Amino acid sequence: MTTKVIAEVGPNHNGDIKLAKEFILSLKDSGVDYIKFQLAIPEDVYSDDSYFANYQKKNTKQKSIIEMSKQIQLTYPQHKILFELCNKNNLRYSCSAFDLKSLKFIFKNFNLPFFKIPSGEIFSLDMLDFIKNKKLQILLSTGTSSLKEIEYTVNYIGKKNKNRLTLMHCISSYPAKKSELNLNYMNYLANKFGVDVGYSDHSLGPEACIVAASMGAKFIEKHVTMDKSLPGPDHKSSMELNEFIQLIKEIKSINIIKGKSKKVLSKETKNVKDVALKSCVSKKLIKKNEILKKEHICFKRPGNGILPNQLNFFIGKKIKVTVKKNRVLKKEFF
Repeated sequence: MTTKVIAEVGPNHNGDIKLAKEFILSLKDSGVDYIKFQLAIPEDVYSDDSYFANYQKKNTKQKSIIEMSKQIQLTYPQHKILFELCNKNNLRYSCSAFDLKSLKFIFKNFNLPFFKIPSGEIFSLDMLDFIKNKKLQILLSTGTSSLKEIEYTVNYIGKKNKNRLTLMHCISSYPAKKSELNLNYMNYLANKFGVDVGYSDHSLGPEACIVAASMGAKFIEKHVTMDKSLPGPDHKSSMELNEFIQLIKEIKSINIIKGKSKKVLSKETKNVKDVALKSCVSKKLIKKNEILKKEHICFKRPGNGILPNQLNFFIGKKIKVTVKKNRVLKKEFF
C-alpha cells in the first residue's frame, strides 16, 4: 500500500495568516500529499471547567486554555484564503474541526479529501453523526483511547462505513517517547477491525514515521513548524520544515521499495534467471529417433531449455534430432 503524507500545521501558525501562508508556499514543491490545519470555535469546545494538559502549561503563557485557543485560531474567511492558496499551488488542503459548526463549515466550503477526527473527538457523537452520513474517507485518531473505546466508535460509525475508515494509531504525548510508540499496535488494529491503518506521530525525529510507512501505514501525519523555539503548545514536539521535506523523500522511496502485491520480473531479473536456473542437459550422445529416458539427462545451467520440472512431460517421447553430449535440450527437439 502506498503511504500518503500529511503535513499537520495544526495551530503552529500561531493565529497569524501570514505564517500560515508561509507553510503552504514552503511545502508546495515538497511532494507532500496533504497540508492540514485545525479549526475551532473555542467557546463551543471548552467549558468553564476546562484546563491545560501538562505539556500545554509548559508551552504557553496564557492564563486559560480558552485564551490560548483563541490566540491560535484563524477565522473562517482566513481558512478560505488558505484553501484557495493551496489550490493555486497544487496542494490538497485538509482540516480537523473541533466542533460541529466548524465541521459543517469546512465540509460545505472546501473540497476535503477526508474527515480527520482528532483523538479528543472520538466520542463527539454530534460530529460522528454528521460524518458517518457523508461519503468522504474518515481518518480516526486513537491517541487517547483504549481498545474498548476504539471499538465503540468503530461500531458507532457502522459496518457500512468500514471501507472508508482508517484508524490512525497515535500516542498523545508531546513529545512521545520512543518507548511509548508501540507501532505493532497499528497492525493489531488493522487485523482486529479489518480496516486500513495509519500513524499520527508526536515523537521527535523521522524514525517512527519511516518504520510506520514500512509497516504499511496508509497515512503518516507529522506536525510541522517553522521553528521549534516559537511560542505555542505544539512547536516543541513538531518537525522543522527542512527535516520534514527530507522525511517526505524517505517515505516516497519506501513507497517505491514496497512496490505492489503482484510480482513482475524485470528484464534484468529475467536475464539472471536464464543464467542461474538449470535445464535438462544430455549426459551422453542421444541419437535421432531415440526414446528419451531419465538416464539420458542431468541438470546444468543455463535455464533456457527444458526445465527440470518439465522433464516428465518429455520422458518416453521420441527425439527428432541428434543431441551431442553436454548440450541443453530444447522443446523443439521433440
